[in-house]
Amino acid sequence: MDLEACARAYFAQHFNCAQSTFAPFAMRFGLSQEEALKIATPFGGGIGHSGLMCGAVSGGLLAIGLFRGISIYDRAQKYACYDLAQKFMTQFTALHGEITCPGLLGLDIGDPDELEHVRALNLFNTLCPDLVGDAVRLVIQLLEIEP
Repeated sequence: MDLEACARAYFAQHFNCAQSTFAPFAMRFGLSQEEALKIATPFGGGIGHSGLMCGAVSGGLLAIGLFRGISIYDRAQKYACYDLAQKFMTQFTALHGEITCPGLLGLDIGDPDELEHVRALNLFNTLCPDLVGDAVRLVIQLLEIEP
């Protein structure tokens, strides 16, 4: 299964946007499914369900860090990773106009009443899978890896 299809499958199983976006890359790069899903859990719902940065964006950034991040200080490599992160966020914004949950959903999921409205509008099932898919495709392009 390709990375995007795998991400969409995770989302269909009720994993959050960050988990769904990150897990396929993480497993490709050597983390276990369990590790990947645990690492990305707190980034769902706009980081801890606070309605900040979209989980699909956070998951994409985690994937970029896993592939191009540093574990031994290397200033050039660190800034190359930052550059990829910036490109990813710029491209995601160009596609969707925003990188925050409220900006993408038109409602603030950090507010319980607005969260219920998002659920009533079924946005988690109609909009969010496409955000996950787009995030995965952008990371694939930026990292120049096989889908």
